[in-house]
Amino acid sequence: MLFGRTPVRISFSGGGTDLESYYAKYGGAVLCVTINKYFYAHLSPRQDNKINIISDDFKIEQLVEQLDDIDDNLKLPREIFRYFGLKKGINLYMVSDIPVGTGLGLSGAVGVSLAKLAGNFMGNDLTRQEIAEIASKVEIDILGRPIGKQDQYSTSFGGLNFITFSSKGTKVEPVMLDVKIMKHLEKNLMLFYTGISCDSAVVLKKQKESCIHKDRHVIDNLNYIKDIAFLMRDSLVKGELQEFGKLLDKTWKYKKKVSSCISSHYLDEIYNMAIKKGALGGKILGAGGRGYFLFYCEEPKQSYVRESLISLGMKELKFNFDFEGSTLMHKEENILTPRSYLVGLNSLVKGLPEKEIEEVISIMFRAYQTGKQIFIMGNGGSAATASHFSCDLAKTISSKKVKGFKVIPLTDNVSLMTAWGNDTGFENIFYGQLYNLLNPGDIVIGISGGGNSPSILKAIDYARREGAITIGFTGKTQGDNAMEKLVHKSIMIPSDNYQYVEDIHMILTHLMTSVLKNLIYKGEERKAFNENIDHSNSIQSRLRLSGFNV
Repeated sequence: MLFGRTPVRISFSGGGTDLESYYAKYGGAVLCVTINKYFYAHLSPRQDNKINIISDDFKIEQLVEQLDDIDDNLKLPREIFRYFGLKKGINLYMVSDIPVGTGLGLSGAVGVSLAKLAGNFMGNDLTRQEIAEIASKVEIDILGRPIGKQDQYSTSFGGLNFITFSSKGTKVEPVMLDVKIMKHLEKNLMLFYTGISCDSAVVLKKQKESCIHKDRHVIDNLNYIKDIAFLMRDSLVKGELQEFGKLLDKTWKYKKKVSSCISSHYLDEIYNMAIKKGALGGKILGAGGRGYFLFYCEEPKQSYVRESLISLGMKELKFNFDFEGSTLMHKEENILTPRSYLVGLNSLVKGLPEKEIEEVISIMFRAYQTGKQIFIMGNGGSAATASHFSCDLAKTISSKKVKGFKVIPLTDNVSLMTAWGNDTGFENIFYGQLYNLLNPGDIVIGISGGGNSPSILKAIDYARREGAITIGFTGKTQGDNAMEKLVHKSIMIPSDNYQYVEDIHMILTHLMTSVLKNLIYKGEERKAFNENIDHSNSIQSRLRLSGFNV
């Protein structure tokens, strides 16, 4: 499993000059910074050859046989996969912290994150520059979107950057500020969501056509916006933050002149209110016409701006700068936020193999009906899961009407386990118990994140030879997984993070207990119904024999 996290960006000035129709002739420049609002993606292998893509943002889930079956709502991941030759046997889960189409460069973050994941999945160690260029190529050249490159480069590199574009290539230069200046800049910026979203390509397509046809009015205003990007960078380096705020006001005025679609009466009302209450400058982010408004306002006056804009129906988005850029989060040593951890867990839950789960439930249900025993084992955290699962099967399912499973946790008899371990070796702690208790047709369940525990492998091998049915709950945590190959049925969690694997194993125990309880209780209800019918028929027969009309 690969887990990617890529930030979105704020563009201060220069947006629009990153389109090839402009920068190929005049050269482009953008000043931008990434923030701690992210696009998350999980990529993992499937045991079959199908492709499963889930987008929480678009509320879409597609399970298809081949890439060409993926519809255009998911065309960006489709073409990223095609570019890297990823054609089958994959799960992809995607979700972001912000709404789609709000001017924060989300599509660029999506392309960068997926390029990084797909490249890594195929064994390619790509640089941030290469990832940004691939994401740009797929979105601009292959999909034909009339957009620029700043989003891909900004989100790939992360941090505060001055990015220049020309026919010779793209150059990313970090803007190095004194720590205090950087903090003041961060605190003095405010983001407000207008509640309006749309596709930036609509605005950018018109701008592209204007540049191609050498519309002097559009080109002149883009030149001014580019020049302001240079002035903004210089003002930040000098620590002149008030000058930066005033330049933000200038870039907004020139940006509005590029196209009539960039602002509106409503957006002008918002902007004028913010300036009146103390903001030095601001601009709508992205191509314009919708999304997030950015304002530069010093802290003493922020409460006035906040109250006024909220009264107009705006929602503030709190944020901090991000300096990591696009990152792989699949290794345990990486620092995870609560949000990213939960996103990863949710991805794995959505990708669980339902067919395999149903087959295991069916095996356990038949064991219940035929009175077979179930033995469950695991080491460490998996020992606790084995004990918990046994408790649920025995007690949760049990009631006055039905009995629970004949289940024995091989993890709970400490004296017996330590006796076997001490006298004959730790690898015998479960095998020794099965030797005395196991009958043909019983079920033995091993729970192991890595699937290579000697104590579990020996017990499963013995159980198979004695005619038991063996089941494994495991994870893709280290190299070859011996248990997965040894058991009759396996449920594999495609993650190399033990915490995720153990979390999902616990979810599986509760899922299976709930489904089994429902099956057992429904069976008892049908049995009681049939018995009542038979009893009723018997009474009616006796009444008829006695001369009653029934």
